[in-house]
This record gives sequence, C-alpha cells and structure tokens, in this order.
Amino acid sequence: MGLDQLLELTSNVAVKALPIAGVVVLIFLAIFLKRLVSLLNTTQDCVQSIKKTVETANKELETLEKPLQTLNELSDTVDCVHEASKHAVRSSIAIFLENLTYIKDWIFKKMGNEEEIKEESCEVNVDEKNG
Repeated sequence: MGLDQLLELTSNVAVKALPIAGVVVLIFLAIFLKRLVSLLNTTQDCVQSIKKTVETANKELETLEKPLQTLNELSDTVDCVHEASKHAVRSSIAIFLENLTYIKDWIFKKMGNEEEIKEESCEVNVDEKNG
C-alpha cells in the first residue's frame, strides 16, 4: 500500500464520516441550545418570584418604619433620663461630701440632745420613785 492509496482511503472515510459527525454535532448543539433556553426561562421565573418577594419585604419594612422610629425616640428619651439621673446622683454625692462635716455635727447634736433628754427623763423617774 502506497502513500497515494492511504490518502485516497482517508479521503473516502472523511467524505463519509464528516457529514455524520456534522449531523451529530448539530444534534448536540440543538439539544444544548434547547436546554440553555429552558434554563434562561427558569432563571427568568426565579427572578420574577424573587422580585415579588423583595417587593413584599420592602412593604413590610415600610410598615415597620414608624414603630422603629418610635422605638428610637423612646431609646433617646431613656438615654436622656439616664444621663439626668446620673448627673443628679453625682451632684447629690458632691453636695453630701462638701457638707459632710455639717451633717456630722448635726447628727451628733441630735444624738447629744436625745441623750440629754433620756438622762433627764431617767432622773425624773428616779426622783419620783424616791419622793
């Protein structure tokens, strides 16, 4: 078998096999395009359902906007009250510490008066029993 016969045999096989291979490739290409179109349609349906879901979620968020705003205002008010009470306690403690000596003297004075009153009442009771 010579080179010319090999080329002629290859040419005959190619003439018969190439159309068959072309038809097979066209069939696979048609199936691929059909599945691609089906996939795109399914994707479009999914996008539409997601769009509806996002719109519903957006409406729900809009209805929650007012209560959330009210909650935010309430939180701000609580923060202001907390700061004011903290300031009041600090001021009270500062005033108490500044006037601690006066308060101590006043307490001792009251305790001294009560002890004097108790001593006087004891003396009166003893005098009454003796007398």
